[in-house]
Amino acid sequence: MSRVFPLLLLAGAVALSACAPMSAQDGAQPPARSQCFYTDQVDNFRGDNQTLYIRTRNKDVFELQTLGYCADIDFAFGIGFVPDASLSRLCTGDFSRILVSGGPTPRQPCRVQVVKKLTEAEVTALPARDRP
Repeated sequence: MSRVFPLLLLAGAVALSACAPMSAQDGAQPPARSQCFYTDQVDNFRGDNQTLYIRTRNKDVFELQTLGYCADIDFAFGIGFVPDASLSRLCTGDFSRILVSGGPTPRQPCRVQVVKKLTEAEVTALPARDRP
């Protein structure tokens, strides 16, 4: 019995130390928050047939890349999202289809992928013609 008690205390101390909070390591990044937007909250867009920048109601700007050629985005009066799997919320890495309106002829939907949410510095660095 005298040997079992110290072993139990040691095992308990080891178990408790595993629960202790750990300090962040130097240079460690916090986990990235989900970078998403709702398609019905897109207020503005700019881009060309390869890259599209959208601005949402809460002033976030997202970069989308077309998958293949997408005609007349730079001349479009409006775009509409047709998300895959009937989702109205798109996050970084998600795919969707967009419909371009206002071009010279009706177009087929274009496939796009949400690349990232831009930081304020990245938005400021965009050329004026690309800034939504």
